[in-house]
Amino acid sequence: MNTTRYSLIAAAAVLALTLSACGSSDAGGDAGSGGDDSRSVANVVPGALGDQSFYDDAESGIADLKSEGYTTTTLQGDANNPAQWKANLQSVSTGQNDVVVIGSSTASDTITEVAPKFPDQHYIFYDGVIDAPNVASLTYKQNEGSFLAGVLAALATTQPADFPLAEGSKKVGLVGGMDIPVINDFAAGFRAGVEAVDPSIQVLVSYVGSFSDSAKGYDQAAAMFDQGADVVYQVAGGAGVGVLQAAADADKYAIGVDSNQNALQKGHILASMLKHVGASIVQAVQDDESGDLAYGETTSFGLANDGVGLTFDDNDGIVPQTVIDAVEGYKQKVVDGEIDVPSGF
Repeated sequence: MNTTRYSLIAAAAVLALTLSACGSSDAGGDAGSGGDDSRSVANVVPGALGDQSFYDDAESGIADLKSEGYTTTTLQGDANNPAQWKANLQSVSTGQNDVVVIGSSTASDTITEVAPKFPDQHYIFYDGVIDAPNVASLTYKQNEGSFLAGVLAALATTQPADFPLAEGSKKVGLVGGMDIPVINDFAAGFRAGVEAVDPSIQVLVSYVGSFSDSAKGYDQAAAMFDQGADVVYQVAGGAGVGVLQAAADADKYAIGVDSNQNALQKGHILASMLKHVGASIVQAVQDDESGDLAYGETTSFGLANDGVGLTFDDNDGIVPQTVIDAVEGYKQKVVDGEIDVPSGF
């Protein structure tokens, strides 16, 4: 029996039960500070918080708004129950909130169906584009951020003297949550970054088929390490926690995503590719309040405006400064237009 695999399942179950018992996660939401005249924001999560990744990063923006005096409500749901997401979204769209936030491509159908029914409600949809006059869309150039992750992975597998857990195999991997356009955009950028350093490096790619199955994420990453991968990049949401655990168990390296995951498996996470979702939500809500948020339009965040990028914080200093400088050099080439990162869309 793979005890690590089953401990991940148990941990996820405990986490889900804990979250469902928290006042901030029930249908009543979490009212933030602020008087009756404070502006109100609702966050509808098409899944559960606690992924230590994408949805948690979005919720960090809601927490920041709460600390600034906004009244906030967060509604979580079952990751496999779109009908529940729809009900939650409708319940906060009846005039009690100035702005309603929802995101990820998995919820595209939900917001597309609900937004026209509430034409006076303002929505912010992150990580995708919705064509509706009352929806402001926020997108992220994850291909650009993933390009830097590919550069880093390539440098690690080709410079074992600097990365003692690497064997110089010239193999790296990517575990995605689902085989969908946004995840393929991560993969396209990652491949391009690897090839920019050394086109002979082999890139292994697989999909969990879920953003919550951490045990399957573990198994897929473990298989890649068994095939000789020195580094695996996780772009699988909560399922990616299993990828990071597999890196620690294999005594190899991983790269995190969305939130700073560098401290989750000390000594094994080279960096995390951040899509600054929480910060973008704060900016959008503030722009709504000032009248500067363009509804029916899309705002894009990439390397040029620091909407995505790598963080090396909290990684025990396992990446030499010379390598960090090299990654920064590739970033500047993208910003300057010398490198055009391909898209997976």
